[in-house]
Amino acid sequence: MLAPSPKVSTAVVVVSSFYTAAFETSFAAALARRQQTASVICVPYNQLHTFLLDPRPHIPADAAAQVVLLLRVEDLIRFELAALGKDMALDHSTCARVFRERTEQFLDVLKRVSGMRMLVLLCPAGRGAYDLQFLGNYARVAEHKIAAALRSQQRHVVVTWPEFEKTAQPRNVFNVAGDRLGHVPFTPEGLDAVAEFLVTQLQRLPSEQLAAPKTGGAGLDLRQFLDSLGVQISAAPMTAEDEQPVLDLVRHTTHFINLSNRKWDRENLRTLADGHPAQETWTLRVQDRFGDYGISGAIIFSVDSGVMRTGLLFLTCPVLGKQVEHAWLSWVTEVAQEHHAHRIEVPFVKGRDNEVLYAFLNKLSGDRDNTPLPLGAEKTFHLQVAGLTDRIVSEAPNPAALTRVRSHAQAA
Repeated sequence: MLAPSPKVSTAVVVVSSFYTAAFETSFAAALARRQQTASVICVPYNQLHTFLLDPRPHIPADAAAQVVLLLRVEDLIRFELAALGKDMALDHSTCARVFRERTEQFLDVLKRVSGMRMLVLLCPAGRGAYDLQFLGNYARVAEHKIAAALRSQQRHVVVTWPEFEKTAQPRNVFNVAGDRLGHVPFTPEGLDAVAEFLVTQLQRLPSEQLAAPKTGGAGLDLRQFLDSLGVQISAAPMTAEDEQPVLDLVRHTTHFINLSNRKWDRENLRTLADGHPAQETWTLRVQDRFGDYGISGAIIFSVDSGVMRTGLLFLTCPVLGKQVEHAWLSWVTEVAQEHHAHRIEVPFVKGRDNEVLYAFLNKLSGDRDNTPLPLGAEKTFHLQVAGLTDRIVSEAPNPAALTRVRSHAQAA
């Protein structure tokens, strides 16, 4: 007689190119109305690429999952759209070029996705906070290319926006103000309508457990993608000309920033957490085979009595998940060693979305207390310089690719 199979929990995993967490309540309510007990897991939008290539870290090992992807192509250049018309050196032609580069990168990610089925809703571009007329038909072409790439794999369920409108006949869906301020393109009614529609479509998608890779570490899809990127980083002292671009970046950075409670300006940009002037300020530039991301992060610090005390530490979302965070902290560690520091102190204030940096610093500090911090709570991470580089490499999804990035890093 066969032993009964262990009970497997089910989860609906929602991942999108915009602020995914806004859907959690709507999906949970739509499932409850159908007496479905599946839990809802929302993946942060800045982890879209890494989730597609290795979803296992987000899904309980014993859970059968149904993955829902909401994609809006304009989010591929979300920051560039927000920066248009400001002091940064961005214009329509630059944004169009970046859009084409990011589209090709996303198509490359989709090409590498294996072992996972998804229910995909292509949300319309151009109905949010930003005018996309300068893109011409690029946005529509990108949508068609992405839909074709998904359908060619013959395992995903791809739903277009007209199909949603024909079935749900929604009203008052789009929220321009919310899209501009909170990266949420839909009204509360719109969130509910989209969730209700997608839950009815889940019957077209079987629940399935995602198999663990035969070897430890990240999945093969993610490792191969990172191996192909050709990431290059370069650090340089922050100049007066860099200050405004850095300020513009900081104001739109939420996931990988340590001091989320500051209103940054030129007066306090070069100070530590306690208001004292910093000793050094550096910017980070990033590029890969898909394009040049320009200034993508910064660190402000002073060294005293063997301790590197950081002020601002941040990276922008477009470069996260490419091991840039690992390479950047490796470089910071080398700088700490050059200054004969034995410890790096990073003050941290919990914001709405900077759990990514919190988890990263938690691992590097050896602090195994994974208790989530409440909003506004403060903590100082103490990173021991001895052995820190080895710990950073061990946490990387593809240590070999990270080693190449580090070996070619440039510093002025």
